[in-house]
Parts: sequence; structure tokens; C-alpha cells
Amino acid sequence: MIEVLVLYYSRTGRTKALADAVAEGVESIEGDSARVKRVDYATVNDFISCDAVAFGSPNYFSYMAGLIKDFFDKALSVRERVAGKPSVAFTSGGGPSNSALLSLERMISSFRLEKVADGIVSQGEISEENLKACKKLGEALAKRALERAEVPKD
Repeated sequence: MIEVLVLYYSRTGRTKALADAVAEGVESIEGDSARVKRVDYATVNDFISCDAVAFGSPNYFSYMAGLIKDFFDKALSVRERVAGKPSVAFTSGGGPSNSALLSLERMISSFRLEKVADGIVSQGEISEENLKACKKLGEALAKRALERAEVPKD
């Protein structure tokens, strides 16, 4: 069984709704399960033990939420242990800015995670289109995690 960690922060519930949609997409792929966890309740061991990870954040002052950044800071010492894991990112915010997404994707790159698909930016109230896009993002992440698990290791 493949476990995908959906790590997010949300104060208004918007980013949580996107996280739940990503998890729904993950679980639509046979053999994959999702664990949705708010970042302030997550540990570095959660990051190490999962097979793939999705990061979700609101757009705060054109950047990811401080608690997400704090999680990456704490995980820096295990960067080598998580390198290569499939990952994706998604954000929500009041306006059309993609700056929080770019900050998350820079962290994905810095941790040498495998970016599976372009991230999702939701602006304003969450729409059905946003939820469908996040579900597809979860499906893509789950499929890549399964592919990666099926590759024989030397």
C-alpha cells in the first residue's frame, strides 16, 4: 500500500478543502491511501515515512504560510532521506497571485523532491473547478508514487 501525505495549513478552511480534494484523488487510485495532516500536527517522521507528499498553503503576503516554512526548516536535516519522493503543491488566496505556489515549488526543488505536476492556485472562494483540478493533482501524484514503488531497486 502506498501512503501519500497531504500536508497543509488552513485558517479559513479553503486550503483544507483543496487538501481533501487532493486526498480524494489519491484514494481514487487503487493501492494508494492518503493521510491528510495539518502541518502544525505533522512531524518530520511523517515526511520520512510517506511514499509521496502534497503541500498546501494559503498565500500569505506573497509567500507560503509561516508554519509550512517552519516545517521545511525542521526537515532540513532529513533532506537526503526524502530526496526523490514524488510531490505536488497547491495554494489558495484572495487574489490571482501564484507567489505562494512558487515558494512551495522552490522548497520542492531545494529538497530534491520530484515535482510530478504543475501546482494549483485557487483564488477567492473554492470552486468546483478548483476541487476537480486538485483531485486530478492527487491522482497524478498517486500514479507516480505507484510507478516509483514498482521500479525494482538495485
